[in-house]
Amino acid sequence: MARMRTWAKRVGLVVLLLTVTAGACAALNWSAVSARYAGYRFRSASTDDDRAKWAGTLVAAGDAGAPYLLAPFRSNDEAGCAAAVAAVKGRIGGLAPTDPAYAACCRPFLDGLGAFSDAGKAAAVELVPELLNCPDPDATARCRDVVRAGLAAPTADGRVQSIRLALRPEIALLPDVAPLLNDPEPVVRRAAVLAVGPVPEGVPAVVGDEDLFRCLHDPDPQVRDLGEAALHSRGLDAAQIQLARQLAAPDAAERLRLLVDLQWAGEAVRDPGPWLERLSRDPDPAVRIGAARVACERRLAFAGWLGRMAEADPDPTVRRWAGYYRGLSAAVKQAGFDPNR
Repeated sequence: MARMRTWAKRVGLVVLLLTVTAGACAALNWSAVSARYAGYRFRSASTDDDRAKWAGTLVAAGDAGAPYLLAPFRSNDEAGCAAAVAAVKGRIGGLAPTDPAYAACCRPFLDGLGAFSDAGKAAAVELVPELLNCPDPDATARCRDVVRAGLAAPTADGRVQSIRLALRPEIALLPDVAPLLNDPEPVVRRAAVLAVGPVPEGVPAVVGDEDLFRCLHDPDPQVRDLGEAALHSRGLDAAQIQLARQLAAPDAAERLRLLVDLQWAGEAVRDPGPWLERLSRDPDPAVRIGAARVACERRLAFAGWLGRMAEADPDPTVRRWAGYYRGLSAAVKQAGFDPNR
């Protein structure tokens, strides 16, 4: 009788284990089926409200829903990407970064970034502030790649947002922002000037002053104002900024006028050498010849670029005149001219 009871208990345990296992399998299968259905509804949604609803369902499904939630980022489904981003933000908005659920929600995006399309990476820029808080050790490096890709986003808003993120110390991509000073969209150029124009004390400049001179002639008045403000912050006064405006002027006549103004600039330009050297590389031959003439008249002691012009300028007339002015400068030096007297 005791043996029968023992056998019955064993049978009962086996049945219980089978029941629990079957239930677990059924639950897992149900989760997979539910996620697949939600993924289908998400993919086929025709309105923003529907996309938001099913994106939220996929986020709540955890790992089972992640593949369907990431699908729009591998294609050019901008509406799907936007819905997924909003759903993720809503899910982790009330969570601490130390909460395991926070990392669990972010990790599929970090892992999937490499397979995102260009449009998907641009959309993922929206999640960078949240992804940076993920405790995964390579989260920052992956976010940096997303921001770098976002600087070439197809929309101006995407590029502007990436510029702002590039300013973050963890991202530190200001050198990549510099080319956007020439972006076709004014709003992007404004953001770029704000990012790379001012130079905090003790921090090397990402772009030189001359790169900002072009901003002084930008078609957009706000870009012009921002460029001027950036140059002021770098120590240039109003007179120097006016000379910079002439140096970068698209009209060659204005650049020729600068040659005259440099001779009367006084304390605003104590050393005209760098300005003349820049004008010696001007696209207009007349401006280059003028730079050589003024260098000779000002008896610049260190105008080695005159030799370059005399020997290598693409225009034969410029080479001839530069050689002439170089000869005059050499004669002055031989006569014992001391520029320091």
